Amino acid sequence: MRKRIALAVAALLVIGGGFAFAHFAPLGRIGAGYAAEQTCACVFVSGRALDSCRGDLDPLAQRLVSIDVGKDEVRARAAGVLRARARFDAATGCTLVE
Repeated sequence: MRKRIALAVAALLVIGGGFAFAHFAPLGRIGAGYAAEQTCACVFVSGRALDSCRGDLDPLAQRLVSIDVGKDEVRARAAGVLRARARFDAATGCTLVE
């Protein structure tokens, strides 16, 4: 009997977790995209250091979004799986490409 209850609770948690991820994933993608584009513009257009640019992001984004600055692009990941990439072009500035 306890095994069945434990399995039912586990199943509900998995289903609930899947529902929550599906519901909040678009918000995470928006946040990762914003962080990538904002940081790209800050680093490549404004010429500021990455540490200085991180301070422009919301405190929650500073903790949840990892940022990697490349030669001419910035990659951001939210929650480890939601990704965004912004590329710098001298003619057009920074553009979200992914």
